[in-house]
Amino acid sequence: MEKDIILTRRFYHKIPEPGWMEFKTTINIIKDLKKLGISDIKYGKQIHKEDLIFGRPGPDKIKAYLDKLDIRADFDISEILMGYTGLIATIVSQKPGKTFAFRFDIDAMPISESNDKFHKPYREGFASENPKAMHACGHDGHLAMGIFLGKWLMENKKNLRGKYILIFQPGEEGLRGAKSLSQAKELDQVDYFFAGHLGMGLPSGKLGVGTTGFLASSKLDVEFTGHSSHAAALPEEGKNANLSAASALLNLESLAQNSKGMARINVGVIRGGRARNSISDKAVLELETRGASGEINDFLVKRAIQVIKGSAIQYDLAYEIKIAGQAPSIDKPAYEFYEKIESLLKSKGFDTIKSPDFKASEDVCYYINKVNANGGSAIHFIFGSNLAAGHHNKSFDFDEQSLIMGLEVYKELIRNLN
Repeated sequence: MEKDIILTRRFYHKIPEPGWMEFKTTINIIKDLKKLGISDIKYGKQIHKEDLIFGRPGPDKIKAYLDKLDIRADFDISEILMGYTGLIATIVSQKPGKTFAFRFDIDAMPISESNDKFHKPYREGFASENPKAMHACGHDGHLAMGIFLGKWLMENKKNLRGKYILIFQPGEEGLRGAKSLSQAKELDQVDYFFAGHLGMGLPSGKLGVGTTGFLASSKLDVEFTGHSSHAAALPEEGKNANLSAASALLNLESLAQNSKGMARINVGVIRGGRARNSISDKAVLELETRGASGEINDFLVKRAIQVIKGSAIQYDLAYEIKIAGQAPSIDKPAYEFYEKIESLLKSKGFDTIKSPDFKASEDVCYYINKVNANGGSAIHFIFGSNLAAGHHNKSFDFDEQSLIMGLEVYKELIRNLN
């Protein structure tokens, strides 16, 4: 199994796709699960709530990508190819018992992978075949664990109790996929929910149990619309969108001060103008807010909207704000459950670290909050892994032995909790 899970990870590493365009990825996962004998696989529109989908590319961008692909399947893939990616697979044992759910993210980053000879995926022939995408955060490893957990469940189905739900989620990067998928009815009555992430600062062999420090976050896309004119002959007729964007940027960056906890705001993209001798009629900001709690993040979003509106009024412009992604923090961490799981795994020989600090945002919190609110227990792990370069870097790669540890953790939990 060790060799096979690594080969599976490498297969998916070669076909990375950004959020909501994980067409080959979704279809191949379905094929892999069908080969294992898993028949209850839902995908397409039936697992998504349309008005909760964030940041999906427009039809033109999806079509431009699809035109480069040759995808075939013996099942209906039409809705997947419309941008309803991801899937939910359910395995029901022959005996009554608890319901377990596991989440695995499947999207890649819009990064061109390194072709340096020292980069292992390039050197060993499994680097990205998509020049505009790369698995630079370990999601290829996460989904490989999901497939092989499905394999183990099918092989041991006769000896198990209860129900097992495997969630393969699109669009984690940018916090775009979980809010929609977490509303699927399969998540309504879950007793135990598990998810994890490779790396994140822990070395190989270490297991972070009960991750904390998830920051609530909102991703905002802003467009200022003014009026173009000749910059020398008729400057007074122009309404300069670049000035509005620049003013907003400077004021937005001053907002991240809050006595109630960690607060962050960042304008990652500013783009505007068409020519050096023309007053700019369009300008774009792409920004994010983060807070240690939903209250802090909501405060930052409210203030950010006020700054954007004020900057538009200042230069007599129109503006539009779209939510491109969103995630909460964990409302009520199940610390007693964390203690129980950490004690269990430690007794089984795992080298555990209690409640590591994530220090970032993850839309897995939508599932965690839902399961906890419904009376279940949810927990997130960090699977320690030595990295060749940091997350979201073109030379990112992880220790593939960490896949074995992650899979064993999930198997151990099933054995002991059901």
